[in-house]
Amino acid sequence: MKRILKNNLSVVLAIWMLFAVCPSALAAERQPNAFRSGKEGVTFSGLLLLESGESIAYETTGPDGSKAVIGITRVENHMRTAGEVWQVWYTWLANHVEFYMTVNDNKVTSVYDYSISLIGSTYEDARLTKTTTYGKLTFEQISLGGLAASTCWLKGTVTGENDEIDVTWQM
Repeated sequence: MKRILKNNLSVVLAIWMLFAVCPSALAAERQPNAFRSGKEGVTFSGLLLLESGESIAYETTGPDGSKAVIGITRVENHMRTAGEVWQVWYTWLANHVEFYMTVNDNKVTSVYDYSISLIGSTYEDARLTKTTTYGKLTFEQISLGGLAASTCWLKGTVTGENDEIDVTWQM
């Protein structure tokens, strides 16, 4: 009887020590996250955990191999429409491209207010397009002197999850 009691007490103490020493996985909070999703793409997840004005960014490389940053910012919705407003942006050297998109029930409902700032080149024919699955800013980047031109774009695509957006680009 004494031996059984001693064994049971040992098991209880071992379990108690396990929970006291090891942090519980259930106590860990989910955090917004960004991870690479292809050569020119980043998936941002856990976005609804961001407060208005908070961003999440992912550092990558620009066309010349220098540092570029792709990001998404949660914006307060001042419109009468339902949904979450996201500022999708790309920064490389002194260049910055951004637009806003509204997502409601995992569907893109609007895209608006783009900004393009380029150093050493100009742009023309900027246009915003949207479907229910993505918002996209496209423009023609033209080198000084007009010797070279290329089509550039920045795109935010909903993935099927309510707080996950894939951002892809070509610059």
